[in-house]
Amino acid sequence: MKNLDSQSLFNIFSQGDEQIYVEHNVSDVLDNSFVLFGMVIRGVENYFIIDQLYQNRYEKQYELVREKIKLKYFSGLMEYLRRIGTIPADTLYIIEDEFGGQAIKYALEEMMQFFEQIEYYEQCIILKKYFDIFFDKKLH
Repeated sequence: MKNLDSQSLFNIFSQGDEQIYVEHNVSDVLDNSFVLFGMVIRGVENYFIIDQLYQNRYEKQYELVREKIKLKYFSGLMEYLRRIGTIPADTLYIIEDEFGGQAIKYALEEMMQFFEQIEYYEQCIILKKYFDIFFDKKLH
């Protein structure tokens, strides 16, 4: 059986929203914290859908490159979070209303668990910052 090329396989994973915005000449929204955060939330969801499809289809070959692909994909999503900066309070509520607390929590926790596992603590610090922004306020 033929080995899977992780580089070409990653191309399937890397087809993201950003490319669509650029193709439609609306790349100025890529500086919007709502759009960037939304790409992270949907990106995590999409990753696990694609991951499952490839796991079912290619099994053993995919398993050999799975973690490398996940690292590249999640690292790409981290770039969106790095670009956000400060999220205005009204935008936080819009993000939470649009995507839901459960989806936000799921995405941040999945990414944080992955980066903790591979000891990429700088990414964990960024993820924790956003986790605290959305969920610590509810503890008070």
